[in-house]
Amino acid sequence: MSDINDIETIDRVLSGNLNAYEILVKKYQDRIFRYVYSRIPDYDEALDITQEIFVLTMESLHTFRRESKFSTWLYSIAINYCKNFKRKKRRYREVPIQRTGSDSDYELQLTDARQNPERDVIARDSLRIVMEELQKLPEDYRDILVFRDIEGESYSDIADILSISLSNVKVRIHRGREMLKSRLQHRGLL
Repeated sequence: MSDINDIETIDRVLSGNLNAYEILVKKYQDRIFRYVYSRIPDYDEALDITQEIFVLTMESLHTFRRESKFSTWLYSIAINYCKNFKRKKRRYREVPIQRTGSDSDYELQLTDARQNPERDVIARDSLRIVMEELQKLPEDYRDILVFRDIEGESYSDIADILSISLSNVKVRIHRGREMLKSRLQHRGLL
């Protein structure tokens, strides 16, 4: 049902209703931000990158072939963007975040989750430690744990997103969890 709604929304956007794109942004912004933040652990930079991914996705929406779920396609864009961002950042140490040369002007506003006053200090510290240790995992294990344990993606969806076999997904999840558990025990969190 949700995929049908995504397709209907995409059709509306492609028909010229650019405001309909906000539906997709609202639906997926938290998931994409969490993924980006797991890869780029600077909150403001992750927020900017998430916005850039949605701008890029809107500009590329006409290339979506509908052979997979929209979310799978969106994650693949996010994965590639983060890889390229990290590669460029290593090479140049600076990455411009402004889009230039765009034919159409549109702006996407992402909600700043830090404005939630109910956050508990201990939970934030624990989350910070988990994110630090998650960052230290090899990329293959980090990505798969984010998709499964943070985003709740199914094994088959993860296999599609990462273009790997289902058995490889299961092995990486198991190994990644074991690595993370060991790191968290060493930090005294478990």
